[in-house]
Amino acid sequence: MKLEDINLDNIKVVIFDFDETLAIHKDKDFVKHRNESEEKRLGYYLNAYKNPDMFFETIEPCVKSEILYNFTKKLRTKNIKMYCLSGMKFSFHLKAKQSFINKHYGDDIEILSTTTQESKLDGTKIIQMVNNCNLDEIIFIDDNKDTIEYLNNNGIRTIDVNDIK
Repeated sequence: MKLEDINLDNIKVVIFDFDETLAIHKDKDFVKHRNESEEKRLGYYLNAYKNPDMFFETIEPCVKSEILYNFTKKLRTKNIKMYCLSGMKFSFHLKAKQSFINKHYGDDIEILSTTTQESKLDGTKIIQMVNNCNLDEIIFIDDNKDTIEYLNNNGIRTIDVNDIK
């Protein structure tokens, strides 16, 4: 599904992934590099926890997606609720992710986490219940093709962020 093909009048909620969707990493091998050793891995999460307001600017530099930034402005004009649902091993960098979103997209996108990509389906269904809407009134934007296919196969309308870059 393409972004331009969606009638936003029928949408109540848009959910974004974080990594490589809202936050474009300057180091495309960021996961590999932070896991090169136990020291690097633990230091990554420690830095994110202790320095959430500067983490994605200085320690693991990311930039916002201009296309999604402009899309969020359009969503606001239609009063569409926005969330970020990020698959994370630990929540130690949740505040850093929320800080990045607040700085670059605005403070009305709530970040939530799941432990696996597959649990994004349950997360989406919980968000559906919170917002008292139908699944066909939700759009999920992600970069992970397996997640997109899994959500699509389970009735969630998805957009591959790589199709809108």
